[in-house]
Amino acid sequence: MTIDAQIPVVCFPHAGAGALYYGKWRYAFRDGVDFRVVQYPFRERRLSTPMPASVGALAGEIFAEFADVFRGTYAIWGHSMGSVIGYEVAKLCQQRLDNPPLVFFGSGSSAPCESRFTRVKDLDTPEGFDDVLRRYGGVGEEVLRDTGFVKYLAPVIEADLRLMGGYEDTAREKLRCPVVLMQGCEDTVTSDSWAHYTDGPFEVFEYDGGHFFHDAHRASMAALMESRIQRRWQQRQASSDASGSPAGLGHERG
Repeated sequence: MTIDAQIPVVCFPHAGAGALYYGKWRYAFRDGVDFRVVQYPFRERRLSTPMPASVGALAGEIFAEFADVFRGTYAIWGHSMGSVIGYEVAKLCQQRLDNPPLVFFGSGSSAPCESRFTRVKDLDTPEGFDDVLRRYGGVGEEVLRDTGFVKYLAPVIEADLRLMGGYEDTAREKLRCPVVLMQGCEDTVTSDSWAHYTDGPFEVFEYDGGHFFHDAHRASMAALMESRIQRRWQQRQASSDASGSPAGLGHERG
């Protein structure tokens, strides 16, 4: 049993990143996946668009932009900050459309209840901000020596991290779909609390590397996501066949 149409995988980038950073990922997936990347404000083609005041407001804008996608069958993947924003968007899909993702994928991120950025004050000093750039922006010495690039990148990362500094999740609303997490063996984030965010299947996979391990594991991560999407699709089809109701690619309950 195979998927007979492309299923969108909506990608939510990490702090400081935009659509260009994840551009190569679309070539890692096979024809059954329609890879889409969310473009946050304040970068690339949206350079003059201001960042919303809260994660919730940003999630609302993204939900509205991708509403047609979220009315059908889709999956969500977010890395680091993107996992939290993707989770907030997935909640809106449940609340407003009664249509959670087919599968929710997170990588390089603690659970939303543990993802508030607590080093906002460090952004106010050159030394603190320099350390934050290395830790949260994936910025190495070679990039830091490129003053022109840093001049562009630094305000973007700062805006993203200040946004996360005001984020706090206390509700722990569960997603009505499987949650699949990917993390680097050398990363400092922990995935344990993500188990509280679903009553469905919950899996964790480890890869060599630190916080930005995904750069070196594009093919294997894409294959994992495809396999879990395929498995979930087959489960829906089997459930639909048993109940006598069509599954289709449209509005479905998770």
